[in-house]
Amino acid sequence: MALSPDHRVPRWRGPVAVVLGALVAGILGTSLHAQVFYAGESPLPLGAAAALVFSAAVAVFTGLWARSVLVSALTGVLTYVLLGLFTLEVFGNPLIVTGTVSDLDLPVTTAGLIWLYGQAIATVAAVLVTAAVLRREARHQRTVAPPAPQAGYGTDPGYRPGGPGTVPGPVQGPGTGPGDPRS
Repeated sequence: MALSPDHRVPRWRGPVAVVLGALVAGILGTSLHAQVFYAGESPLPLGAAAALVFSAAVAVFTGLWARSVLVSALTGVLTYVLLGLFTLEVFGNPLIVTGTVSDLDLPVTTAGLIWLYGQAIATVAAVLVTAAVLRREARHQRTVAPPAPQAGYGTDPGYRPGGPGTVPGPVQGPGTGPGDPRS
């Protein structure tokens, strides 16, 4: 959707996008990251990869919705802070297992490390995508001619005051023009 140059995004969109985006990406990504699939005996932490793609997509969406690369970056940073809180024992047990408490090497530990540290890469990727899209849209806005101004009044789009077919000056009726036998 192309915006006119004088159109501004409401100021509330940035903070709302950052907070809601980080909450959605952090909570839903954390619930997704622990999905580990097995190929024979080998665990594949595909849930962590899907959570990273989801988190990057949310950060791009928030940046484009607020039309700001900074909003995209702040969404990723706040998501990372939220993930840091999820690794603590705030809720009794950590929601993201990173292996810092025990020496066990479980597949869910690998998934937790990928989800936690991969968030930085997802944030950088989201910022780059958001910047590219907004730059491309700005370039498009500069090359597109501005729309023609609308007629001041009337509903006929073809009507232009003083255009062809209009009579300048006072309207002449019967018997008022030169050469009229009644004048």
